Amino acid sequence: MKYIIFKSETDSLNTFAHLIADGLIQAGRKVLLADMRAEDHARNEVMAFTEPGNTVAFFLNHTGLNLLTKERDSIWNTLNVDCYDFIVDHPMYYHPALIFPIRRLTFLCVDLNHIKFIRRFYPKVKCAFFPHAGIVADQPAIPFEERSMDILFTGAYLIDDSVEFHTQGLGGGLAQVWRECFEMLKKHTHYTLEQAVETCFCEKGIQLPQDDLRDTVRLFRDMDGMIRSYARSNVVKILADHDIKLHVYGEGWERLDCKQENLTVHSRIPFDETIPLMADAKIVLNVMPWFKAGIHDRVFSAMLNQSVCLTDSSEYMARFLEDGKNAILFSLDQLKELPEKLKHYLQRPQLLKEIAACGYKYAKETQTWQARAQLLIEIAEHGEANAKEGILS
Repeated sequence: MKYIIFKSETDSLNTFAHLIADGLIQAGRKVLLADMRAEDHARNEVMAFTEPGNTVAFFLNHTGLNLLTKERDSIWNTLNVDCYDFIVDHPMYYHPALIFPIRRLTFLCVDLNHIKFIRRFYPKVKCAFFPHAGIVADQPAIPFEERSMDILFTGAYLIDDSVEFHTQGLGGGLAQVWRECFEMLKKHTHYTLEQAVETCFCEKGIQLPQDDLRDTVRLFRDMDGMIRSYARSNVVKILADHDIKLHVYGEGWERLDCKQENLTVHSRIPFDETIPLMADAKIVLNVMPWFKAGIHDRVFSAMLNQSVCLTDSSEYMARFLEDGKNAILFSLDQLKELPEKLKHYLQRPQLLKEIAACGYKYAKETQTWQARAQLLIEIAEHGEANAKEGILS
């Protein structure tokens, strides 16, 4: 098979695209890396490269999905091409793409719950599990004892706590449900947004039709970013307030209400520059972006750079992450326990080094983007069923 991969304007997705392309080339596949920022050129490249019946198109957050012929038809409906759209957020953000009439399209999801959502609310749409992977820094690993940072976190602090702002366009009844859903997610952190919405209505004796429930989840989608921000800030705050020092890279952290003297705040940097930082940190903090049955690339990047991954878990991650063995795990429901637990490990650098080594051993062969290229080959050329056992183990 030949593979077309589209570069994205998002720096992280662009990096993933290049690494997957490298993996495909290493596996002996011919690859076209197309850039939608020059659409006419990309169209000409696609037309010249495509071999009908023997070509796969791979999109990241559907960059390239809407490429048209000169006659303004979908190029993917015109060509005999299997299409795969790798979406890195909840499917509620991709409603137009999910209903767009591309005939041979499969969505690749980073969370098993996202697959459930698509199968429930878009039953005609094909989807498969395609978890995030990690990246190794280019330079040799810094010896664990010589690393300059004890704890690193990369990501912005976005102050997003105005319920009134997010509910101002809703009627009184829906606004109240919105508030109840948000409080439910704060209290029950294992719930997905769709589970919270459905539970709130059920508690009122209301069973929404499928399309109405789907559209209500989409209407409440701002809650996703708000609960992410709430969780992320709570984790950093409780560590700082217990005199645990962190290096944080990203916007807004100087405005967090905490003991700021325990935060070393750095400006936002491009995605590629965060990877060498992980190779200079003993512990990399990850707070999951409300993926309750998936994973984030920070987890595997930490492990691949021989750092200890400190993270909340998920249904999927629980299958291979072992607290105190190959990672340090915490619960958003029990954050009060985290500072003392982390201090215990910080006082035992040799134990931290052993956890980092165990995490690296687990991730180094199977959790890279080059390995995900092999997974794409298995799904595209041999079918999802043949790939499933490996990606779920």
